[in-house]
Amino acid sequence: MTSAYVLDSHLSKFGKIDSDYQSLSYETANHLLKKNPGFVPEFLIFACMAPERYTGEIFLPAKIKEDLGLSSLFAIRSETASSSGASALHLARYLLLSGKFKRGIVIGTEVMSRLPREENNLLLGSVLSSQQRNLAMSMAQGGALTATRYLRDFGYTRKELFKLSKKLHDNGLENKIAHIQKNLSEEEYFSSPMFSSPLCLYDISPLSDGSCAVLLETDPARLKKDRKKIEITGTGHGLGQVNSVPGGLSFPASKSAFKQAYAESGKKPSDIRVAELHDAFTIFEIIASEDAGLFPQGKALANVAEGITDKRGKLPINPSGGLKTRGHPVGVSGLAQIAELCTFMNENDSDTALALSIGGLGVNNFATILEAKK
Repeated sequence: MTSAYVLDSHLSKFGKIDSDYQSLSYETANHLLKKNPGFVPEFLIFACMAPERYTGEIFLPAKIKEDLGLSSLFAIRSETASSSGASALHLARYLLLSGKFKRGIVIGTEVMSRLPREENNLLLGSVLSSQQRNLAMSMAQGGALTATRYLRDFGYTRKELFKLSKKLHDNGLENKIAHIQKNLSEEEYFSSPMFSSPLCLYDISPLSDGSCAVLLETDPARLKKDRKKIEITGTGHGLGQVNSVPGGLSFPASKSAFKQAYAESGKKPSDIRVAELHDAFTIFEIIASEDAGLFPQGKALANVAEGITDKRGKLPINPSGGLKTRGHPVGVSGLAQIAELCTFMNENDSDTALALSIGGLGVNNFATILEAKK
């Protein structure tokens, strides 16, 4: 049976970067390929959401291939909005498992800082249904509806939301590539601007530039001897309804994706030792951890408050700082989660990891299970 392994990865700094898609992609991928001499990819999959709108760039896979000096290879783009990085990784794995290819490179890049916030919000909100847009709804309002219901139904307050945001900011402080590196105080949290109640400035991910590249390999003999052999053992996908009513306490597309990933890998929620879960809004980490079966419904936020999901807790969730503080260059985040999990697994005694990347308002979602093997 063919297997897909993560050979190596590289992340750029996240934040505001004075570069375009083509240049930033080249820098990230070239750095990674130079670290792995002799690795010759047979395909290149490029993940992004909207380079045509952000910087006016098109035909990027072919241009990036040319810049890297690669010979003719299969090169395409994957776009599923904010889950584009994950969809590209899953597509790469399917190509490897098909037996048609033995190794490949996946690159995700987004350059969001060129547009002012108002235009960014309109662009990101374009994934909403026409009915939702006609109500002048934004992505943040969708997250706020879920947060409001969660706090109300399970008896929490914004005090617990602060603890979640504080955890993510503490983790970002330790991540050298993170967009936001801030020792967040309770006073700063509660005095910050309210974007959409109950979500304030420190509950919403920043608009980021950034890039990630990952090398995938089918031959375990080619993996680095000083690193764990990390295999992608389970993937799952869920595609919900764009016209669904926001504000629910679960995303059916996530539950479907988790179910498939668990079944394929032979793992169950109790096997997970670390997770990177899509948290464009802090409450989404909570919903995802419950949809994944890591905690019973209504209990995840309590586990955050108790320190269970801290970076050095019993079950670290978003030890990188998540989208909230690492940053959220939308087409990159799903791939960056994989790179961050591989780093964490190599530096800690964690053998099974879980990732969830969300496209749109909980609609086009991808779950990935990684296993570190001897």
